[in-house]
Amino acid sequence: MPANIKNVIGKLFKSEDIFCSCYFFIWLSKIQRYIKICLNITIVITELIVTNNRKKTENMTLMTSSLNSEVWKRANSLFGRPKEQWSTIDQIIYNSENYFTIPSEKAEQKRFDSIKESVEHHYKKSRFYHQLCKEYQFDPSNLKNTADLDKVPMVPDTFFKEYPKESPKSVFEWLQKISTVDIGEYNYRGRNMQGFLRWTEDRLEGLVNHSSGTTGNYSLMFRDKITYQRFYYAAVKTLLEIPPTLENNPHYVYPGSPNTFLTIGRWLSEGGKVFSKDHRHFLTEREISMTIARLISTGYARDFKEKLMLRKLKKAMIKGEKKLLELLQKLDKKNEQTIIISPPFQLFSMMRIMEKEDIHLDLGESNSVVFTGGGWKIFEDKKVPLDEFAGLVEKTLGIPRSSYVDIYGMSEMNGLAVSCKAGYKHLHPWIHPMVLDDNEGNLGFGTFGRFAFLDPVSHSYPGYIMTGDRVKLLKRCPVCEKTGFVLEPDISRMTGAEAKGCANLMRGMMAEELRKVEGDQ
Repeated sequence: MPANIKNVIGKLFKSEDIFCSCYFFIWLSKIQRYIKICLNITIVITELIVTNNRKKTENMTLMTSSLNSEVWKRANSLFGRPKEQWSTIDQIIYNSENYFTIPSEKAEQKRFDSIKESVEHHYKKSRFYHQLCKEYQFDPSNLKNTADLDKVPMVPDTFFKEYPKESPKSVFEWLQKISTVDIGEYNYRGRNMQGFLRWTEDRLEGLVNHSSGTTGNYSLMFRDKITYQRFYYAAVKTLLEIPPTLENNPHYVYPGSPNTFLTIGRWLSEGGKVFSKDHRHFLTEREISMTIARLISTGYARDFKEKLMLRKLKKAMIKGEKKLLELLQKLDKKNEQTIIISPPFQLFSMMRIMEKEDIHLDLGESNSVVFTGGGWKIFEDKKVPLDEFAGLVEKTLGIPRSSYVDIYGMSEMNGLAVSCKAGYKHLHPWIHPMVLDDNEGNLGFGTFGRFAFLDPVSHSYPGYIMTGDRVKLLKRCPVCEKTGFVLEPDISRMTGAEAKGCANLMRGMMAEELRKVEGDQ
């Protein structure tokens, strides 16, 4: 033992210091015991925290991933495509973990490759688009990088209503000329357009829809099976990734008719197939024909028969709205998760009635969610700011602001723009957006102008469209951390652009009832 240590011990155990030395060792022993107790407590607490976190993680896996639900399994079954048939756009749609977290550079390259492949496809397969490219002296080989995308020939959205006349044979011949896919020979035996649309949809194995005919003419959209599958897979995946998490068997509520080719009704009817049949709820099951769609959207009855028809429809819709409210009350009492999808004006109308009758639900307790889409259009004067609308949703339906989402889309575009908490509309990463001036020049970011886009999802028609919507485009969201292009919340029609939007259809029915509610207040 070293001498210095011996000296220290010797000093400690001198007779006069024995008492102090004993006290020191007793004190040291107590400290050691306390430390041991504290360590044991720390170990127990740590184990509890780890166990709790493990349980939370397990619950999160079950509860935060709607992509584990039965709804998503049905979506995969309905809208999935064989991997061996994938092109670049399919890789983005089917192989991306989250559309809004793709790094910008990667998204830009994938988007360019997808659009180039798409342009080559339509250039080779569509007689109409091939000729249009010749008129613009454009060839797909001109596309070398993203900057060249401005050269891609586009068509106005009004192009899809430029068929010669509203008869099945005429529309079929027009469709043969503009379509990129083979639609076979004409053997439709009927005379009405409603039956023809059904026949065409069966022929394409896809989706057919028409606009509301607000100006008297319908836009007709024909999606083949490939376009249909891509579009719906992406749309369902996008909405399922928005909190709160869907349970395995939620209820699906749309205040319209599933029996229609009107765009919003047709889309939501088809998309609703991912939900259990007995959990799909609609305002009415009545078929909304093209004639009825035009009658309601314009509010103009050409003869006495149409006046009677319009009057009956309004009564039916008001009655249906009351039934829908009763349904929501029942679902609320049963604490059933409910997915409500509606044009904002329709939902606004119902919520005003709820306010008037002092009806307040608590659907947020069941993790219910509200989606609105279609805009306010002809009821722009009734439009309320997104935050105020979200507040009304929370007040009447009991659904928190975080579970309310507004969606921007259009009949011609196979992609969505989904609002974030600040109301900015986040575009799907395959959409190449542009803002044009009056001479179709690209204004770039940060300036209001005419919205245009290149959409590589479309396989059956060239999805390179100039719209009549007035927007401001930003390179990324100034508020949230999602990647990709966004549109500012203030979206409206360009001056002089025709009033459009299939969401106008149901709004016209409910306008009179809303005025009654306002008059009683």
